[in-house]
Amino acid sequence: MQRFIVFLSVCLLLVGCGKPKPIVVIPEPVDCTPKKGAFVINNETYLCFDNLEESGREFSKVVSDGFKQLLKVNLNLGDEDSQRNNYILFELNDKSDDNLGEEGYTLVVKRNRVIAKANTPAGLFYAYQTLLQLTYPSQLANEKKMEIPCCKITDKPRFAYRGAHLDVSRHFFDVNFVKHYIDIMAAYKLNKFHWHLTDDHGWRIQIDRYPELTKIGAWRPERSSWDTLHPVLPEEPCTYGGYYTKAQIRDIVEYAAARHIDIIPEIEIPGHCSAILATYPQYACDDYPYTVAVGPYWPPKAIMCAGNDDVLTFYKNVLDEVAELFPYPYIHIGGDEAFNDNWQVCPKCQQRIADKHLADETDLQRWLMNEIEQHLTTLGKKAIMWDDIVSDDMVNKCAVMCWQGLDVAKTAAKHGNEVILCPTSHCYFNFYQADPETEPLAMTGLITLEKAYSFDPVPEGLTKEQQKKILGGQCNLWTEFINTPEQAEYMLLPRLCALAECVWTPADKKDYKNFTQRLDYHKPFLPTANQ
Repeated sequence: MQRFIVFLSVCLLLVGCGKPKPIVVIPEPVDCTPKKGAFVINNETYLCFDNLEESGREFSKVVSDGFKQLLKVNLNLGDEDSQRNNYILFELNDKSDDNLGEEGYTLVVKRNRVIAKANTPAGLFYAYQTLLQLTYPSQLANEKKMEIPCCKITDKPRFAYRGAHLDVSRHFFDVNFVKHYIDIMAAYKLNKFHWHLTDDHGWRIQIDRYPELTKIGAWRPERSSWDTLHPVLPEEPCTYGGYYTKAQIRDIVEYAAARHIDIIPEIEIPGHCSAILATYPQYACDDYPYTVAVGPYWPPKAIMCAGNDDVLTFYKNVLDEVAELFPYPYIHIGGDEAFNDNWQVCPKCQQRIADKHLADETDLQRWLMNEIEQHLTTLGKKAIMWDDIVSDDMVNKCAVMCWQGLDVAKTAAKHGNEVILCPTSHCYFNFYQADPETEPLAMTGLITLEKAYSFDPVPEGLTKEQQKKILGGQCNLWTEFINTPEQAEYMLLPRLCALAECVWTPADKKDYKNFTQRLDYHKPFLPTANQ
């Protein structure tokens, strides 16, 4: 009997050895074929780069540093050698592969070598992220040898715009955390960072022409409870806040670019402006004593005076400096929740309506946003606006970021505008993710992991040409009730993993049960602020 048990154990072991290791990549690749066996990473492994030219040096540093930090191995750098076994090669295609596009890649893992190919450095970077994830089963098993399961992967994203948003106005997050946030995005192949830099609760970007914005507008009283609604009291010192210097912003932009992430800055126009009006009250329609907002809400009447020419000059001067800092061609200029009560009784605004032959205050906002949009074109930039500006007769040619649902996204796409989807129904990760009775205080609403995974950026009822206007989607992290890096990560992950699959993986390949099985391998490796 003892001999039989030993014989049976050996048979089972041999069967287990022949079974391919699980492929646990998130987002799910377009095509993946597992193979038997594994490539073993050790200190004898060579890391090779071919045909990368100028981009090679930076990319090779990111890759080699990543292997050292995440896998605890120092790989040798060298050129591909046909006589050498045990190497990982990243190679740009000599001739562009139309099937891969700008961000696709192929990855072939054999027992003695790994070969990643792409048309662009971005594609190679995503191959690298996939390669890291393929080691998760080996790491979880605490194997002495670091293994990558043999497989063949051909992959490319479904959408060009795959974003994540971070609000740093309501609560400020330092440079280290912003970079960490970018690292999380990069790990799951997101490529657009929407940086919400200004709002009622704080102005977070250095503007040389208006230094008071960061001396006054970046600071507010620090309160123990964020949901205290009373306004700022005269005796309360403004000690909470912060802002990013231009040097810090340039550093972050460079850091993101090395990870193939573009940054879209947001400057709110014309509402959500308490921080501006607290600094420059002459830009208001009224003489209300505005302060930098405290608490989760803001003065609903806070709006810049659209009849004041100095307001236009202010915004144009600010955007001139913003445009110099951010190379990506899109700048977000807000346009949401601009309550026009003050415009209705402001003589200057009413005169502007008359002079420009506008229909009403809604038309006045369209005119104002169009003026700013036209100025951005002179800077070589294109505007993104929230979907509050969408109507059947809208005049703006901007890209539209849709937070109010799929119907408004359909209207914008049919009008011919580019569209980015981030509906509150699926993409607002400041909402509760489980039963509010058991969760930390969050914004009202419930978006479970499964709900986030069910997101599809393409509304039904669009023609093929109209569908081309859908650039992609993003998740939004507003920070009314998020005041620490740890809480930000808790709200972001693992829902960001679900969003990443929604904007990368073909819709017909998505499977929630399979996703959660792969996610089980990722949970121990999800980035944390303490790393």
